[in-house]
Amino acid sequence: MKNIISALKALPFENKICQLPIDDSKINKPRKVIGYSFSDVTPEQKENPRLIAHSRSAFSLINVELDVKNDENIQILAGNLVPTLARPVAHCYCGYQFGNWAGQLGDGRAITLGDVNGYELQLKGSGLTPYSRFADGKAVIRSSVREYLCSEFMFHLNIPTTRAASLVITDSKAERDIFYDGHPILENCAVVLRIAQTFLRFGSFEVEIDLNPKNTIIPQLWDYCKKQYFGDKENPFQEIVNRTAKLVAYWQCYGFCHGVLNTDNMSIIGLTIDYGPFGFMDYFNKNHICNNSDKEGRYSYANQPQVCLWNLNRLSEALEDVIPKDQSKQIIQDSYWVEYKKWYYHIMLRKFGLIDQNQMEFTKSQCILVDSFFDILHQSCTNFTKVFQILQQIEIPHQNYIDEEVELNQQDIKIVEQLVQISAPREVYLQMRKPKIAKQQIDQFIQYAASSRQLLYMFGIDENWLQQQIQLYKEYDKLQVISEQERQKIISLLWTDWVMQYKSETNQANRIQIMEQMNPKYTITNTVLQTVIQEVETNQNFDLLQKVQSVIENPFVKHAEVDDLFNQICNNEICVSCSS
Repeated sequence: MKNIISALKALPFENKICQLPIDDSKINKPRKVIGYSFSDVTPEQKENPRLIAHSRSAFSLINVELDVKNDENIQILAGNLVPTLARPVAHCYCGYQFGNWAGQLGDGRAITLGDVNGYELQLKGSGLTPYSRFADGKAVIRSSVREYLCSEFMFHLNIPTTRAASLVITDSKAERDIFYDGHPILENCAVVLRIAQTFLRFGSFEVEIDLNPKNTIIPQLWDYCKKQYFGDKENPFQEIVNRTAKLVAYWQCYGFCHGVLNTDNMSIIGLTIDYGPFGFMDYFNKNHICNNSDKEGRYSYANQPQVCLWNLNRLSEALEDVIPKDQSKQIIQDSYWVEYKKWYYHIMLRKFGLIDQNQMEFTKSQCILVDSFFDILHQSCTNFTKVFQILQQIEIPHQNYIDEEVELNQQDIKIVEQLVQISAPREVYLQMRKPKIAKQQIDQFIQYAASSRQLLYMFGIDENWLQQQIQLYKEYDKLQVISEQERQKIISLLWTDWVMQYKSETNQANRIQIMEQMNPKYTITNTVLQTVIQEVETNQNFDLLQKVQSVIENPFVKHAEVDDLFNQICNNEICVSCSS
C-alpha cells in the first residue's frame, strides 16, 4: 500500500542526480560553470505566498495528498522552506537557440529539489542561479498561469509532458518589459512546482561543446540516463529518436505550437518541456508562428517536425564520444520520418474514428484523407477544435458502407454548411494569411538575389526561405481579390468532396466512441488564457482559474458553464514572447 503523506517537509528525497558532478560552491549569481552538470543553490525568499491552485493527480505521482491549509507546505511550494532531505540544485546545459550556438544556458529560474518515487520536483521562478545570465531568476503570474494550465491540459490530452503540481502567487515583484517597447512595469511573481521523471534535455549533452579542455561529463551523464530512463532498451538513442518523433506527431495532431524549440528545450525522454510562448491554434493556419521573437518563422507549426529532426542531429553530434556519429545519424535517417508518420496518421485516423488504438498500419486512401483534411483546414482557416465535433454528427448507415457509391444526404449537406460556418471571419482570415515579413524587405532580398546570391548569404538569408516568402505573398494577393461569397463557395465544395471521401472510408462500428475519446471539446487558446490571467492579476479572483482547471482535467466532456469563455472568437495570430 502506498505511503500517502500530506506534509511536504517529510518527503523521502533520494537525490539520484547527485551521482552527477555538482558544483558545491553555492554562489547564487550568474557565472561561468565548467566541469559540472549541476550547481548547489538556495531558493530566494518570496513575500506573502498564497497557493491558488494545485493538481491532485500530479501530486499523486509522489504519493502526496496535499494539505492546502498547512502553511509549511505553502512555504515549501514558494521556495521559502526546503524539505529536510532535499538538495536544491540548478542544472548546467548549453544549446542552439534559433539555429545559432548560444553557449552556456542552464536553469536560470528553476531549482530542482530532488527526486521522489522516480520523479524530480522542480520549482520554477524560485530565484537566481549561476545560469540566470541577465535575468533575475523570477517568474511572473502571466507565464506561471500559462505553464500551470497548459502542462495539465497536455497531460489530460495524453500528450507526453512535464506536470505542473501547484501554482503559488506572491507579493514579490519583478520588472518586465511586456511589449519590448522600453516601458517596463513591476509585476507580481509566482512559482510553479513542476514534476517529471527528469528535466534533462538535449542541451544537457551539449555542455562540453562549450568547454576547453573536455572532461568526462558526457560519458557519465549518458551512463546515468541509460540506467535511469532506458534500462530495458537495447538502443537508448533509438528510443530518443522514436519518442521525439511521436511527441511532435501529437503536437501536430492537436494543433499545438511550442514556440521556441531550441535544443535546450527538447526533453531527453520525449516530454513537452519548458512552456513559454506556446499556443494552441483556434483557426488553423499551417504557417502559424506563436512566438513574437520568431520573426522568420523557424518554429512555426509547419516547421516543428523538421526542427525536431535538426535538433536530433545536433544531439547526435554532442554524443559522438559515446555513440559513433555515423551510427546515430543513420538511426535518425532510418527512423525519424518513419516513426513520425506512423504516429501522425495513427492519431489523426483515431481522431476521425476510423481505427482503434491497436492499428498501426494504414491504407494509402486513409493517409490521403488525412492530408486533404489539413489542406482544407489551411485553405479555409477552420476552427481546429469544433471541426471534430461537427464530424461526429455524420451518419454512417451501416458497417459495410465502405466501397459502396457515396452520396450526400440532407444531414450531410447541413454538416458541410456547419463546417463552412466555423471558418475564420474574413478579416481574421486575411490577417492570419498575411506574411509576417514586410513586402518591402522581401523585394529588397529579391534584388540582392538578382545581383549576387552572395549578398543573400551575407545577410543570412536562405534561398528556399525567400522562395517560400514570395509564394506566400502571391497567395495572399489572390486571397484579397476573392469575395467572401466566392471564398465560402470554394470552401463548401472542398468540404463536400472530403465528407464523401470520409464516408467511403468509414466502417468502424464504434466510430463515435473513439472520436469522443480523442477530441477535446475545449482548447485553451491564448484568448482563454489571457482572460484567466487578467482575473488572477487584476481582480485577485481565482474562481475562473479553478473552473478552467476543472475543464482541462476532463476536456472530453461538456462543461456548459464555461462555453461562453471557450467560444470567444479569437485571433490565434496574437503572439506572445519568450517571457510570455
